[in-house]
Amino acid sequence: MPKYRLVQLSDPHLSGTHPLFHHNWEVAIAAVRDLAPDAIVVTGDLCFNGPSAEADLDFAQRQVDRLPAPFVRVLPGNHDVGYSPGLKGATQVMTADRLSGWTSRFGPDHWVFDQAGWRFIGLNSFLPESNLPEENAQEVMLEEALTGADGPVGIFAHSPLFLRSPDEAETGGFNMPVGPRKRWMAAFDGRIRFFASGHLHKQLSFTRDGIDYHWAPPLSFVQTNGEGFATGSRCLTGFLLHEFDGADHRVEVVEPQDIINMDIRNWSEGPEHSYARIANRPFPMP
Repeated sequence: MPKYRLVQLSDPHLSGTHPLFHHNWEVAIAAVRDLAPDAIVVTGDLCFNGPSAEADLDFAQRQVDRLPAPFVRVLPGNHDVGYSPGLKGATQVMTADRLSGWTSRFGPDHWVFDQAGWRFIGLNSFLPESNLPEENAQEVMLEEALTGADGPVGIFAHSPLFLRSPDEAETGGFNMPVGPRKRWMAAFDGRIRFFASGHLHKQLSFTRDGIDYHWAPPLSFVQTNGEGFATGSRCLTGFLLHEFDGADHRVEVVEPQDIINMDIRNWSEGPEHSYARIANRPFPMP
């Protein structure tokens, strides 16, 4: 048996008023309970419409309190706090108030913890280029955490650093902005073992320049007519199980039998994506 087990959940898109994906959350909690992990990390988009609906944040907070592990850490996604203000064209952007609303419920939006001989670092993908005070605080924390690590290091964040190549341009919020990406990758070089993210609603694991990259599948929905992102990525709902035994690290994709692969492909077939329209109107409850 591995010495340490960590479950990575991502993108459940929870809401008490718009519970489109709640079935999968309940299935995931049951599956995680059976695995009995030592820790759970949630890599963002807990909420269906957190930036505009505080009730979603409250509901998500109650759901996080149910997670069956002795140690839980959470990171914000764009559907929790909004995108960085530096992202051109973003309809929901992170503000000081939105970030404060997050941290008051879930704790720090960037963090470090040490377990099983590893150092795990959680980063807020939307602080870079935000011009918020927390942006510099995160950069200082990251450098100190990397410098002070005595063993292998793993990074968790909502957004991936890149989709196909570290040299690619920014792609409308799907990847990290170019400047912060280059800065982070220079800091990571030779100092981290893996970078695990969510956000894309695709599952993929690959290695580049000595770093393992893991895209966690969503717990909520897939979109099979969306951007392909990278060769070999898969559309499925589920979560990742990270297993650590000394310096060894193994990742398994968990697809509980009862989980539903909900495909929202039709939401994008129109002049505007249906997600925001559905989130901002009353839900047709029975």
